[in-house]
Amino acid sequence: MRIWTTPLTLALGTAALLSSAALAQTTRPTVKITTPRNGASVTGPVKVTLKATGVEIVPATDERPGTGHHHLFVDRDVTPANDTIPRGVTGIIHLGRGQTDFVLDSLRPGPHRVIAVVADWKHVPLKPLVVDTVRFTVK
Repeated sequence: MRIWTTPLTLALGTAALLSSAALAQTTRPTVKITTPRNGASVTGPVKVTLKATGVEIVPATDERPGTGHHHLFVDRDVTPANDTIPRGVTGIIHLGRGQTDFVLDSLRPGPHRVIAVVADWKHVPLKPLVVDTVRFTVK
């Protein structure tokens, strides 16, 4: 079987490949806190589930461009974007093994805020920031 190609066929195929590559390079990474939902009333313990797109979530020891791992800021503000996210600080949780969920088992009843931030292997937030926030109430 012989397949015939014309210059037009080759040009269209090449344009489609280039468009796909350009689209992949311009897609900004995102993170979404899928649970709990923003504004929800929940009972504890609270499972926080994360979904990232446009960035591969890996253990913090994986030093490759285009990768990162999750951090949760629980009832506290995010550290400055150019700073390393500190370790050992109450309310900042490093998901350094590449986890995409975490159970908050010590939240008291009342309103809470969780901010998810994706950072590189040096624990510096990706640029532009890859961040999402939810507010919820523990009953």
